[in-house]
Amino acid sequence: MKDLDVVLVVAAITIGLVLAMIQITRLWRTSMQQKTIREALSRDSSVVSELLAAIEPEPRATGANDDRTAMVLIALGLALIGFALIQGDFDDIRDMGGAALFPIFVGIALLLRRYLAGKRGPQG
Repeated sequence: MKDLDVVLVVAAITIGLVLAMIQITRLWRTSMQQKTIREALSRDSSVVSELLAAIEPEPRATGANDDRTAMVLIALGLALIGFALIQGDFDDIRDMGGAALFPIFVGIALLLRRYLAGKRGPQG
């Protein structure tokens, strides 16, 4: 059990470091773009309009992948239940079944949100 705790802590730290590096890289890229534009503006360069046109807007979350995420979550929950049934112990079935409810309900909520957004139309 002690080894599992160490693995989980190392995994959490690794994930945190990866996410921090992604954010730092994104901030560095934005900083370099802004510096380039400021220098071009201060020199009254004719390429400023081309620089501004070449800037890519940040991607916005649209919820377009909600259905795929929902299906993965539901499959994960069903896999947990299947694993518990294979184990065959009543305590394992109860524990894993309880844990499986979380991804299943989140997946159902995402599918329901997608369904309701589709009924509401493009303006909602």
